Amino acid sequence: MRPRLIWFATVLCYSPYGLSEEDGFEALDALLEAQFQYTDDTLEADYQALDAALKNAHQRFRNEIEGVWGEGEVVLPGKSAWVDYSLNRKLRRRFDFEKGFVQIERIFKEDSELDNVTREIQAAVQAAAVDTGADLSSKDTLWQYASQDLQLRAVTVENPVDTSQMPIMADLLDVPESAAVLNVLKKAMGPVRQSLELSPQQAPPSVQTGSVTDKQAIRPEMTATLIALANDQKKIIVTIPLRHDYLSSAAAAYQSKVLTEAVRQGLPPSLLYAIMETESHFNPRARSHVPAFGLMQLVPASGGVDAYQHLYGEKLVLGPDYFYNADQNVELGAAYLNLLNTRYLKRISNSLSRTYCVIAAYNTGPGNVARAFVDSKSVLVAAEKINKLTPEAVFEQLVQRLPYKETRHYLQKVTSAQKKYQEMDQLVR
Repeated sequence: MRPRLIWFATVLCYSPYGLSEEDGFEALDALLEAQFQYTDDTLEADYQALDAALKNAHQRFRNEIEGVWGEGEVVLPGKSAWVDYSLNRKLRRRFDFEKGFVQIERIFKEDSELDNVTREIQAAVQAAAVDTGADLSSKDTLWQYASQDLQLRAVTVENPVDTSQMPIMADLLDVPESAAVLNVLKKAMGPVRQSLELSPQQAPPSVQTGSVTDKQAIRPEMTATLIALANDQKKIIVTIPLRHDYLSSAAAAYQSKVLTEAVRQGLPPSLLYAIMETESHFNPRARSHVPAFGLMQLVPASGGVDAYQHLYGEKLVLGPDYFYNADQNVELGAAYLNLLNTRYLKRISNSLSRTYCVIAAYNTGPGNVARAFVDSKSVLVAAEKINKLTPEAVFEQLVQRLPYKETRHYLQKVTSAQKKYQEMDQLVR
């Protein structure tokens, strides 16, 4: 980043020669104001550069994938699913935390590629359960492209490299053996080529393009699908379900940090968990077009910077990997909820009414919450009206009158999800 202003040292050294004490303090205030304004302007420029770099990277990568896979076949990372591609872009992995599966897809054109296709899919399946945070970070092409853009703009962000060696999916996924994957691939590829060392008994002539399973060799849930695409291309898809309890296992992985931050920020753990589930379904590398990143989907230019300043007293431009670090993400997410609860919405007297407003504000901002009650973004004015309503009436008015449909649904989802984690609240009392 650009050098930070060491304004405290400037204050100590400042001595306005020849001025009265009153004039001196006025000049000092003006100097400090100018310094803070310079800092804010610099940060704003950096945020805009980061946003532009991320958008450019997204478009560049989208064009690249479309050039290999074809129109309508582009899949990129999102809030509930992490997606990465091989170097030649012909193979992709999708970790879908909302729908509960890992999917390996490989595009190909010539039958002569099938041996390579098979080996690459087998390797990708095995890697799915052992890839660490550091591995996934190294495969984040979108950030690699954005970083190149930022270097050209001479902008640096706080984006510590993920060095975690803990497998992300170890407790969520039962990975089948390579032989089982090969077996299901053989059947799915039957319509393309009756080879790959298949005997006539192993390859029934009636195999059709579509979802198939080999119940004798693999778990029934694993499927392979062969699909014909445009330009004589085909893709083979292997889908492996996550464990039936994967959401609770994912939640358990963050319990220690959630409890720590809940106590630190005076929040119920169930609220942190409910927001994590609603925002990302516990996908630690969640990202959205906003852009927002990580488990609790923090936006670098708004919630991210506010939370960091609330915790550490300074404003920084934070990059995606900072938010992909689960501990840091939970820390900032909890800090932002605390900021909403104790500062922005503190004039709402009833704690439950305030919680409903905090949840909505986490998604859309305090100003839009105010608009659900008054014809302005003034939280001060809205609080007067909110304090005359019961919590139930506050909830209903938010659901009915919040400016955006997404936020209305968001409030309902979070409050519903919070009920699943209420037992966690007993651990901090």
